[in-house]
Amino acid sequence: MPALLSLLNHLCDHAKIQNHRQLLRLQGDLNWCFTLTQKIIAELQRPYFWCGAGPIANNTISYKQILGQETSLLVINAHMAFDSNQFAAAEGSLRGGGLLILLSPTEIPHEDLFYQYINAQLQHYNFLTLKQGLPLPDFTNNHPIIDKQPALNLSEQNTAVQEIIKTVTGHRRRPLVLTANRGRGKSAALGIAAAQLLSESRIKKILVCAPNKQATATLFRHANLILKSVHPQSGTTITDQGCIQFIAADTLLDEYPQCDLLIIDEAAALPVPTLEALVIHYSRIVFATTLHGYEGSGRGFALRFQKRLTQLAPQWRKRHLDQPIRWAKNDPIEAFTLGSICLTELESQQPAYKIQQALSFDKLTPAQLLADKTLLRSLFSLLVLAHYQTKPSDLEKLLNDSAVHIFIARQQGNILGVALIKEEGNFDHKLCEQIWQGTRRVPGHLIAQSLTFHSRFQVAASNSYARIQRIAIHPDCQNKGIGKQFINHLIDWTKKQAFDHLCTSFGATADLLSFWQQRNFVTLRIGLSQDASSGTHSLIMNLPLSKKAHLLHQLIVEQFRQQLPTQLSRHLQHLDAGVVLRLLLSSSKVQSGQSTLLSYTQGHLPYEFIEHDLIDLMLNCDLSSLSKAQQFLAIQKILQNNSWAEVCRKNNLTGKKQAQYILKETIKQLTTNFIKRGNQ
Repeated sequence: MPALLSLLNHLCDHAKIQNHRQLLRLQGDLNWCFTLTQKIIAELQRPYFWCGAGPIANNTISYKQILGQETSLLVINAHMAFDSNQFAAAEGSLRGGGLLILLSPTEIPHEDLFYQYINAQLQHYNFLTLKQGLPLPDFTNNHPIIDKQPALNLSEQNTAVQEIIKTVTGHRRRPLVLTANRGRGKSAALGIAAAQLLSESRIKKILVCAPNKQATATLFRHANLILKSVHPQSGTTITDQGCIQFIAADTLLDEYPQCDLLIIDEAAALPVPTLEALVIHYSRIVFATTLHGYEGSGRGFALRFQKRLTQLAPQWRKRHLDQPIRWAKNDPIEAFTLGSICLTELESQQPAYKIQQALSFDKLTPAQLLADKTLLRSLFSLLVLAHYQTKPSDLEKLLNDSAVHIFIARQQGNILGVALIKEEGNFDHKLCEQIWQGTRRVPGHLIAQSLTFHSRFQVAASNSYARIQRIAIHPDCQNKGIGKQFINHLIDWTKKQAFDHLCTSFGATADLLSFWQQRNFVTLRIGLSQDASSGTHSLIMNLPLSKKAHLLHQLIVEQFRQQLPTQLSRHLQHLDAGVVLRLLLSSSKVQSGQSTLLSYTQGHLPYEFIEHDLIDLMLNCDLSSLSKAQQFLAIQKILQNNSWAEVCRKNNLTGKKQAQYILKETIKQLTTNFIKRGNQ
């Protein structure tokens, strides 16, 4: 025990002097790991967090419960499996000079390719490992204590605070985009700036929007320290000078409440169209996001949104925080997390696509990726770059899930695109019945189950589905036809594999819906509730391949088209009008009667007496001849049954009279075109 204590003291002194976090790995049977960990906790006499299963005497905690908190001692139980989401989230709570104890087995199961990969990476980063039955390693000679790190430099954070304040004191329509990795003091800077603005009586009301209220805990904690709020509530700080208040994304979009400053934290979690709407409506706004974290990556957001932001607010400003606050630069645990779990190396790669040269499409196996770390990093980094909600656990699924098929598009050795296909369905009659009754749910079979349970077709789960789980094209190579070629290749592959359906599901935006419609995919279902973080409704789209698939597909399509008008006027009242337009344009049109439309357009008949005829007209007319403003207003009022006040707010109109005039002129145009079509 004295030798172990000496080793621990040296390890902790090394961490403290450098202000780095150190990782101590314990490899042995579970009881040995538990016993040794408890001895270390007793010797160090530090408060700690224990994530994962532990002995009864130790209090364990979910990693989600420690977000926004800090500790100097962290225990993570990875004995049964390595939970990458847990590790990436929990390690951010460990402050500089802290110790992370990782419990792991002596032998990694050979079928767990992901843990085999993690094991190799832990060895690569040369973390100290204590192995059951073996002598203690010589840490002292291999890790001599070096000079102390320079004093903490807060200049970047102070500059960020001033930039946030300038968003209020400077010219309007100059939004700020603040980016950082974890531990850089981004949320603290937001809270400090918000508090200073209120304490100096510059403004009265600040709204803070984030994926969830818990994500704003650090912001409010730093604001309360300055404002000395006597009774701070969760997500609200009220003082004599004003208030800082959390607001959910869906409420923000529904109500557009007045405020002097809007702060969007973790902005990458919101879809770009939502952020565009906020830029248009609010003149003083700060967008902040984490570039690489446990929840996903903001890197792709930065690339996509900033292009659009330049069009909407050409004088927008950018500030990036690079200097860590919670620990010193070159922290070994951060290096392991970013380099092994989040895989960020693709940032410097900028492949060029030559349209005159052919693309090659290859199917890869997890074993190939495990044997070629460079290929694995390039592939996963592209997934991270293309989609915010790519999480560390997706790397585990990539290597361990035998039902996932991996495809890449390459040119001259560069990876330009990645696609993942997940096998679904093919269930027997008994399981289909259980899913249809709602008594059984099989993880990983999203579309097969939804069409069986929600669409009420019991036979649906017996079909086989190839779901395009993810398709990503490098941002520098988008809009050049690569995605189209890639999907054509996937169609050929699924046909050869005798799947019944090739399908996909995603958060509905007008651009994405249009892309898949152009590939001949048809909408089968739209989710009736919005995603909690993105604010979008999920779509299921399908391309039937087999004879029985075509029959089922057509039945579900007809059902969806019959239900859509009712859903739009109730559950989907606030679905983006651009998405509604794309859904209508793909529907087959039938001739309908003229009825009393002329009485309305000539001003004799009130709107309320003509609604049924107007709905019929909208569903059966070609809306492409209308302007986008006319399309959106007509969809929102007639199909989605928005109030006149909501229509005016969404379209920036002066009042009901103006909205009614535009609608009447729109109906006149539609009826004229309808009559012309009928006479042809």
